Amino acid sequence: MKKIVSLLLVLCLCAGMLVGCGAGSAGTSAPAQEPASTAPANDGEVYIMQMGHGQSTTSPRHRTCELFKEMVEERTNGHVLVELFPAGQLGNETEMTEAVSMGSLQAIRGGRSDYLPQITLLALPMVCDSLEDVHKVCNSDFVADMLSTVEAEHNMKVLVVSDDNGFHQITNNVRPITSPEDMKDLKMRTSIEVISLALQAFGASTVSIPFTDLYMALKTNVADGQENPVSMIDAQKFYEVQKYCSIIDYMYCAEITYVNLDWWNSLPKEYQDIITECAQAMVEENSRITVEENDQFIENIQNNGCEVTVLTKEQRESFRPLAEAVWKEYVESGRVTKEDLEEMLAIVGKSIDW
Repeated sequence: MKKIVSLLLVLCLCAGMLVGCGAGSAGTSAPAQEPASTAPANDGEVYIMQMGHGQSTTSPRHRTCELFKEMVEERTNGHVLVELFPAGQLGNETEMTEAVSMGSLQAIRGGRSDYLPQITLLALPMVCDSLEDVHKVCNSDFVADMLSTVEAEHNMKVLVVSDDNGFHQITNNVRPITSPEDMKDLKMRTSIEVISLALQAFGASTVSIPFTDLYMALKTNVADGQENPVSMIDAQKFYEVQKYCSIIDYMYCAEITYVNLDWWNSLPKEYQDIITECAQAMVEENSRITVEENDQFIENIQNNGCEVTVLTKEQRESFRPLAEAVWKEYVESGRVTKEDLEEMLAIVGKSIDW
């Protein structure tokens, strides 16, 4: 009997060398190895985690995804293999999020917030005035409590929520932006409703364009401008197709990393814990890069011919009444409750008087 078992293991090893694992599978491409003393026990499976995202290979997102891959594979002793697909290789954000929900993709970083509509609260304009405020909100019990609904409704788990490379800034091809009057009649690209409402409140019109199509849309004047963190403006080389960049810090988006729930539930608990810890380390490193390299991104944008304007505190404050009008619209339309808004604002020491 022992000889038969040994023969079967050898055959499995040979098959593993010839056959690759496809998307969405948790295969047996290698026999169990004796784990290192610090590695968790395992069931002999090798789990494939294909992760897609829409940003370039030079972006902080991809650089920290590579860190995530390295940490996960090392800490699971090679029993969870992370395959990265950057720059929209697997489709745009909507298509990849749908693929994760269906189970043909294991994970997406930067997935669509439509699947978790409550999270758009975090993107309301001018709620946070500093990255410290942003991190307080993202790591709060308030955010943690809203995440479970996506599991039952869409067969996905939220692995981690973070800020998507810090505050968003505004670029365009018409004029520098220093007041709401400068936004009038600009056609701005957006991707989610809350950003559209904010830019419309500031005076612009909006057009929805997937991130992976944005560079060409700006180049061909489908849109006058766009808004994104400076790390993204730099990484995607939007400065090549935009004349003006205004540093306004008007809002941030929550970056959601989804994993397919069925795939997640197939993992041993030890691997789930490792992946969760590595995901948190990944977004913390992304935040560190955002802080450390922000000035470098701005300098590079300017050095490549895009005029940069940094708004004064007074100039930024001229947008606040319009931003708070968006808060009120969200409550009155039933998109969010007043209680939820007040709870989030309290995290950063703000309140409303209506």
